[in-house]
Amino acid sequence: MQEAYALHEGAFGTAIVLEASANLVAHAHSETQLALWLGGARARAHVGTEVVDYSESVALGVNAFEAHDMVRLEDDGSSLFIVFMIKKDWLDELGQAKDRSFRFPSPRVPIGNALRRSCWRVLDLMISAGAERDHVDKEVERLLEAAIAASATGGDAAPVAGGIGVTLDHRLRAAIAHMRAHVSEKTTIDEIAAKVGLSRAHFFALFRDQLHTTPQVFWSGVRVEEAMRRVSDGGKLTDVALDLGFSAPGNFSRFFKDHTGISPSIFKRATRSPSPVTVTGIPREGQSP
Repeated sequence: MQEAYALHEGAFGTAIVLEASANLVAHAHSETQLALWLGGARARAHVGTEVVDYSESVALGVNAFEAHDMVRLEDDGSSLFIVFMIKKDWLDELGQAKDRSFRFPSPRVPIGNALRRSCWRVLDLMISAGAERDHVDKEVERLLEAAIAASATGGDAAPVAGGIGVTLDHRLRAAIAHMRAHVSEKTTIDEIAAKVGLSRAHFFALFRDQLHTTPQVFWSGVRVEEAMRRVSDGGKLTDVALDLGFSAPGNFSRFFKDHTGISPSIFKRATRSPSPVTVTGIPREGQSP
């Protein structure tokens, strides 16, 4: 399968098509994530104690801050995904408008025919150079509503309560603010814990109980988010690497790929040059099959 990348920035957050040729380490994001496997090598994800095998009929839904990884199950070839990184503010507004919670009760998202067709529509719009942002956003909204509903009806897990934000312990909020304010500095988890007056054990317990992840995974997520922002804004990769405290661009590239599945150079190219062709095999209007 040829490499095909596209990235769309919308009101909901970010959608990206990526072809992963290596495993992803355990990581977490401040956004909710929906990842659909489009083809290539089979892959598996771990979310806490749950195992999700990607397939034509199963996608991955991960709530904000939930640690997860990606393990390729075949040595040959790459795995192709479409991944949606969904902003908390957008989900909160959607939840208020619809009077319901928009969190995945289970990371295992069953894919039926309607959800699959919605995925193809979003994908074709994303990689169409002339697609209007509002049109893509509406299709993404439909896709996410269908995916969360499928997770709720098809998963075995109990519903997950409420959002994350004001309910966090004030010391945890202070730690997160410190991480983001000092993302370019070399620091340790023990030093961050000390800044907010917590022992290492208490610090880890707060992350485990309230964010369902570890401080190290969250800290890496903060650095990845900042790296993606700077690369998307057009920053030179060498400058971004050095500004974020990496000793060499190669170390930064490995870190970026381990957490996102693609190199920073490919990510940068995707943010600027959406492909004019479709990878779904479904022609857009005005095109011949």
